[in-house]
Amino acid sequence: MHSVALRLSHEPLEWPARQGGWHLTLTHAEDAAQERRPTRNWRRTVERAGPTILIILLVVLWQILTRALDIPKFLLPAPTDIARLMIDEWPLIQMHSLATIGSIVSGYITAVLFALAISALMIRFPMVERLIMPIFVGLQSVPKIAIAPLILVWVGAGMGSKVAVVVSIAFFPIVINTMAGFKEVDRGLTDVFRSVDANERQMFFRLRLPYAMPYIFAGLRIATTLAVLGAIVAEWLAASNGLGYLVLSGSFNFNTARSFAAIIVLAVIGTTFFALMSWLERAISWKREGSDSTTQV
Repeated sequence: MHSVALRLSHEPLEWPARQGGWHLTLTHAEDAAQERRPTRNWRRTVERAGPTILIILLVVLWQILTRALDIPKFLLPAPTDIARLMIDEWPLIQMHSLATIGSIVSGYITAVLFALAISALMIRFPMVERLIMPIFVGLQSVPKIAIAPLILVWVGAGMGSKVAVVVSIAFFPIVINTMAGFKEVDRGLTDVFRSVDANERQMFFRLRLPYAMPYIFAGLRIATTLAVLGAIVAEWLAASNGLGYLVLSGSFNFNTARSFAAIIVLAVIGTTFFALMSWLERAISWKREGSDSTTQV
């Protein structure tokens, strides 16, 4: 009776007879893996560069159509007209951009501190959550464009009203996601902490807060875009500076290129802000080895 020996190598598939037995050589698995690597790298490159390529194509199409159809500049300026205006009026755009960034950052930090503090209070005292959360939900369901005029009346025009509007818009997703993270703590870990007689402060800082970090950062990323929206709403209603004011002034003066320039800068600010929060989340870097494992911070 012949024996069969199985061996993996980079040699071609052969069936030679050796000393009364059969020898089998398989080689295709590693070769196929090596062939797939360039394809995967190419797809990854395309996925990363895809948004940039799409934006470039849309801008080129925009330029061609505005010139070919001879669209008036006050209706839809060409990208080259917008770029030329941004270069000529960059000091003005920079001044208004700094004003908007200041209100966004101030309001965002205030919203984060308020949301985390109220979430910690609600998870510590469930009665507070039952009392306050319905009020938050009701306020969130009201369009902020309707609340902003009241804030302007109460606080007055200026930096304070901008911060208040940003806080009113940005804090809610942080609260919702933070509370979801606090409530998703593994019960087994909670029992372990209670078994060693851990107090509420230790459970919060060493268990609930680390475990809720992914949820908190999800809320923080959502709040970045809402903070930009809140600052623009406040600047539309009553402001003498900021990119929102610049958009309105361009529209009123039929200087559409200036409005587009302000909108582009707003998009860059929002995207940069979102990317910064994503980078901060990766920098903190915790990992869950499994669904039942302890979160590490």
